[in-house]
Amino acid sequence: MKKVFKKLTLFILVVLMVAVLIPQGMAAPRLEKVDFLLNWKITGDHSPYYVALKNGWYKDAGLDVNIIVGQGSGYSVQAVDSGKADIAISDAPVPISSREQGAKIKIIGVIFDKHPNCTYFWKGEGINEPKDLAGKTVAVPATDGHKVMFPAFAKLIGIDPKSVTFVNIEPAAKVAALASKKADAVFELYTGKPFMEAAIPVEKLGYFLWADYGFNAYAHSYIASDDTIKKRPEMLKKFLDVTYRAWEYTANHPTEAIDILAEYHPINKAEYNKNLETVLEFVRTDRLRQKGLGYIDPAQIQSTYNLVNEYQTKLSFPIKDCYDASFLPAKPYTNF
Repeated sequence: MKKVFKKLTLFILVVLMVAVLIPQGMAAPRLEKVDFLLNWKITGDHSPYYVALKNGWYKDAGLDVNIIVGQGSGYSVQAVDSGKADIAISDAPVPISSREQGAKIKIIGVIFDKHPNCTYFWKGEGINEPKDLAGKTVAVPATDGHKVMFPAFAKLIGIDPKSVTFVNIEPAAKVAALASKKADAVFELYTGKPFMEAAIPVEKLGYFLWADYGFNAYAHSYIASDDTIKKRPEMLKKFLDVTYRAWEYTANHPTEAIDILAEYHPINKAEYNKNLETVLEFVRTDRLRQKGLGYIDPAQIQSTYNLVNEYQTKLSFPIKDCYDASFLPAKPYTNF
């Protein structure tokens, strides 16, 4: 009986050691939650994040990334500033002008090295150049980056911003709004051209790129709050390193990237492949090939700051307060 008792006691001790000691050494590390807000409804330029998600790259870096569909750059700034998102995508001028209004936000990395803001319209119906927008109606969501930045563009092209009447639409309704002639024009990124051409005859579709008329600024960028920058710097470094790695991979494997995106969202892969091809024109620049994806050029960020300061909102803070390049990858991604 004593032998049985001793064996039972020994067995219980072994079980306790397995239950207590082994998990401490073998348990999977706890992942850090990251709420990442996109700038808009799903488009081809969002595929890199799903490439990273599908391949487990965020998880390997210790991050549990929750990707949230966006509602425009204005909303991105509001969400990050209020703590509803940890990182978001926004047109660069928007967080800069918003900082003057009290938002504690900084740009931490660049996505598009050139600015793709664009205006689409029907040819032959009174619009031929930017100045023709005066007296016209433009369909655009209230928090869209185009809407926020239009006063600056209007002053650049020499018209009164108030001379344009805006029609508020849902983020996903831009193509339908122009196709149905709900307004005279629609603000949309140049990268959305394939979607416009799918709904409007190519020979009837007119457009102009804002950058061709003096709108020289950074475009899509990653933003984070001052609080997150102070308290979670390592998270930001890990996120950007994985994300720019995914951008490099996407640039080299665009069809695969769209296939992966289609696993997460119902999309027309043919249209989205064309969309991504256009997107990469704003990423594959000589500057980023030299300096690496995400690089924030001091001269270009100064140009963006100046545009906001001169044409949109008088800024009272120094340029160093609107961006922080210290979280970019230590080894730049340049193979794209």
